Amino acid sequence: MMAMSEEPSFVRDDLRAAFAALEVMPGFRAELVDGEIIVSPPPDGQHETVVVAVDTWVRNAHDLILHRNLTLISPEGEYVPDGIAAPKGTFAGREWHSKPDGVVLVLEVTSGRRGERKGAERDRGPKRRGYAAADIPLYLLIDRLDGKATIFSEPRGDDYTHSASVALGENLLIPEPLESVLPTEEF
Repeated sequence: MMAMSEEPSFVRDDLRAAFAALEVMPGFRAELVDGEIIVSPPPDGQHETVVVAVDTWVRNAHDLILHRNLTLISPEGEYVPDGIAAPKGTFAGREWHSKPDGVVLVLEVTSGRRGERKGAERDRGPKRRGYAAADIPLYLLIDRLDGKATIFSEPRGDDYTHSASVALGENLLIPEPLESVLPTEEF
C-alpha cells in the first residue's frame, strides 16, 4: 500500500473527507493510519489503568493535562492517541481534530489481546513515524504484548532519533522536555 505522503493529493483529500464524515458507535474511535481508516473498539480495564497511571504522572510531575479522545493531524494521517500531554488550555477553542501545536508527549497503549497484533504494529510503526513527522517531542509506547515501555525522543523527519525501553514494572527514564522517571509497576 502506498504511504499517505506518496498518494496524489486528490486521493488524500478524498480519504480525509470520508474520514471526517465517518460516524462511529459510542466508545469506538476512528483513525486515519497509513492510508487506511481504522475503527477500534473500546479498550479493556488494564488499558485504562495504564492511561490513568500516566495521567497521574503527567499531572503530578509536570503539571500537564493528559488529554484524551482528540484527533491529532500529522502529515502522515490523523491519530487518536490514548493520551496527549499538553499544558492546560492547549486545545481550548480547537475542533475535535487539530494540529499538535503545544503537545509535549503522546501516549499509545497496545491491546493486551494476542489477536490485536496488527493494532500494536500500527502503534510501533506508522503512528510512531506520524508523530515524529508532526514534530511531537516525545512518544511513549506502552507495549502490553511485548511487556515493555519505550520512550521515543528527538524527532527528525519521519522518525525519532533516540529511544529507550524497559520491561514493564521497571522505571523508565524520560528525556527532555519532561526529564524525569516514569514508574511502570502499575502497568
